[in-house]
Amino acid sequence: MRTAWLYGAHGPNFVATMLRLAGQREQLDVVDDQHGQPTWSYALAAQLVALADAALAGRAAPGIYHGTASGQTTWYGLARAVFALHGLNPERIRPTTSDRFRRPAPRPAYSVLGHGRWAAAGLPPLRDWHATLTDAFASSAPPAPWKVA
Repeated sequence: MRTAWLYGAHGPNFVATMLRLAGQREQLDVVDDQHGQPTWSYALAAQLVALADAALAGRAAPGIYHGTASGQTTWYGLARAVFALHGLNPERIRPTTSDRFRRPAPRPAYSVLGHGRWAAAGLPPLRDWHATLTDAFASSAPPAPWKVA
């Protein structure tokens, strides 16, 4: 299973960081030149169970599956969606470029993965990233990372 841009209620991740920073800074500069698929860990876990069931039934061939949400956005787009879903002003997020943030390793500008293997296993790919982000915030009793610091 290959995944990317994973977030969840536990551990450090981009979504939790944006909510924490929302309580600390008036404006945030977020990269708008890297494209990917934000993927909720809970939705990915459910997809893994469905894939295991399909494999046990002989419908899922062995190999690499891409476990990322459908659709795509940038880190900037994701940050704006996080703010909007929390009732925060998304205009507080400003777009910037990757060269403004030094990283230990370069990040790909386009890390969108295809979902063709899911159909061959008789399974739909993960839902759109925005729908699963909405679901993540609507899940019952969200832990502290989903709250604005």
